Amino acid sequence: MKEYDDSIQMWNNEYSKCKLTDLSKKQLSVEPTFDICLDLFASQCKRVLDYGCGTGDILFQVYQFGNTDYGCGIDLSESGITYAHKTAQLSHYPELDFVTGDISYFSQTEDETFDGIILSNVLDVTPREVAVHIFTELTRLLSKGGMMFVKLNPFLDEDTLEEYGLTRFKDNLFEEDGILRLRELDTSQWRHAFEKHYTIERYLEFPYPWQEGMNRLFLLRKN
Repeated sequence: MKEYDDSIQMWNNEYSKCKLTDLSKKQLSVEPTFDICLDLFASQCKRVLDYGCGTGDILFQVYQFGNTDYGCGIDLSESGITYAHKTAQLSHYPELDFVTGDISYFSQTEDETFDGIILSNVLDVTPREVAVHIFTELTRLLSKGGMMFVKLNPFLDEDTLEEYGLTRFKDNLFEEDGILRLRELDTSQWRHAFEKHYTIERYLEFPYPWQEGMNRLFLLRKN
């Protein structure tokens, strides 16, 4: 899908503008509700995969909580992964690894390799068939009783989406300037999908000052 491929190039361009920072001298934070839930996740997970990690910010924050033995971040954006790798080196975080790739990278990885998986704005910005494949494979990689931290964009009505310049181009997929930006599902649909294999331990909503609506956050435990 061209709209999906073009979104990868967009993020490559965005991440190439990031400036390196020594995170050993900086305490990372996103938003109080987000931070508390991430801390709970981190306290129970020692081998963590951040799928669609971008520049690695969330995995770095998990590492700063002090319970991570090994962390892997993966993303299709080469510039994001390059930045994350250099940041890990600069910050002296040797337990963190970053690779460029998609879900096929783990095709030969053993089941239940990780006890924690992060999915932040991944499932809701990919076509359905891609999202289903990612989620199925990540569920295989997660240990029984392991935790999945899933962050989703706000669910917005179509009038608000139009105000933001997002237009529907297929089913529940929305694009901006020819780039896939959103796959809209309401919270009940996400719950139904997650509950097939997971227990929902936490569901939280929180705002960003620069974004309309409430971001959605699920903390899931694999059955």
